[in-house]
Amino acid sequence: MIAEGSRFTSVDEAFAYIEGFTNLERKTVPREYRLDRMRFLLAEFDHPETGIQYIHVAGSKGKGSTATFIAAILQAAGHSTGLYRSPHVTGYRERITRASVEFPDSLYVALIERIRGRIDGIRRRFGDPEKEPTTFELLTLLAFLAFRQSGCTWAVIETGIGGRLDATNVITPAASVLTPVELEHTDILGSTLRAIASEKAGIIKAGVPVFTSAQRPEVLEVFRDRASLLGSAVFSAPDEVEVLESRPSMAGTQIVIRFRDSTRISTTLRLIGAIQAENAALAALVVRALFPTTPASEIEQALSEAFLPGRMELISVSPPILIDGAHTPASIEKVAATFGRLVPADSRGILLFAAADGKRQEEMADILAPLFPDIVVTTPGFFKPSIPEQTHRIFSLRNPAARFVPNPAKALEEVLELSRKDDSERPILVTGSFYLVSEIRRKLIGPLRRKSDHEIPS
Repeated sequence: MIAEGSRFTSVDEAFAYIEGFTNLERKTVPREYRLDRMRFLLAEFDHPETGIQYIHVAGSKGKGSTATFIAAILQAAGHSTGLYRSPHVTGYRERITRASVEFPDSLYVALIERIRGRIDGIRRRFGDPEKEPTTFELLTLLAFLAFRQSGCTWAVIETGIGGRLDATNVITPAASVLTPVELEHTDILGSTLRAIASEKAGIIKAGVPVFTSAQRPEVLEVFRDRASLLGSAVFSAPDEVEVLESRPSMAGTQIVIRFRDSTRISTTLRLIGAIQAENAALAALVVRALFPTTPASEIEQALSEAFLPGRMELISVSPPILIDGAHTPASIEKVAATFGRLVPADSRGILLFAAADGKRQEEMADILAPLFPDIVVTTPGFFKPSIPEQTHRIFSLRNPAARFVPNPAKALEEVLELSRKDDSERPILVTGSFYLVSEIRRKLIGPLRRKSDHEIPS
């Protein structure tokens, strides 16, 4: 606990203060999703969200990659571009960056100290925990403050959960972007695709163009109805892109995109998987619509350099270890298909899996269990509630060879031992949870190397 009035001694200590508030990502305490707290915070801090042009991104999958691609292209085109995304894999700084490049630690610390100075007074004034901001609301406030302080002219904002009542839905963007929607967070967003799509469609604003990737018919219908009601044009990537080719490899993904106007984008992404070609196409569509004169070569260069961790990321070559934070059946299906394309059919891959409580584990097990002769089930870290014994039972019913190693570090040792048995170096896939991916990544390669100066001045 930091004494009132004292300074934070590190950026981790500063972020720990923010995490000390109700954290809905952990779901340890029920709290209502609402926007009045966020609007109150912005007013208290002189509306730091104003004066910046925004692109708002919502969806069930691919939104982090799409947001990263958009920010990279805007930055390459000469626009100082903030990027706010979640969850993080390497640390909270990863969420609030200038086009994926973290700000100096001194900026985060100074702004969080400013937040604490005001929030502590608000706490005393209200004395009601329900009126206190949540961790995500404070991170969203921090993002707006950081982007204004650092002179960003554009910012790409990824929603946390849903859209309509998400803390980020306090902006009027230049474009609303909707990535694929599937059943997720059904306890919060609704139990049908139409209900979830309605929540995501909450980011659509009057007269603001809407860009969407390929969607289920009922989802697209919800988006078009909402956009029509608000007088917003809808641009669907499948309608605007004539050719979309991808060739994933361990080194990345070669892509070719040809738009209806014959503009051709051809490059190699650092991110692996056919789904990344779709995300890149959507990102390019958005930027080309806002800035029609953006050269294809500029887009190609930006796409080739864009990166975010934990999305089909190769973190070891010997043995091959791929990590992906997929945690829904549709995402798991794509990850499994990509893994199958990357490794030889006779490689006898090994699965390390964990999932938080409330995820559709039976469906994910139906996809994965038949594909791997060796499966190790573990705990997805300790950030979210989970019942790993139950996850193991689900996999064991579909593959009796599934093992249970509750400690993630010990589970990693187990899969590495299996991989190297008989000098075979069998490939390993780690998936099911961003929190597991974060844990394994940290164990094997540590935090990302960052480009900015992180010293805190004395």
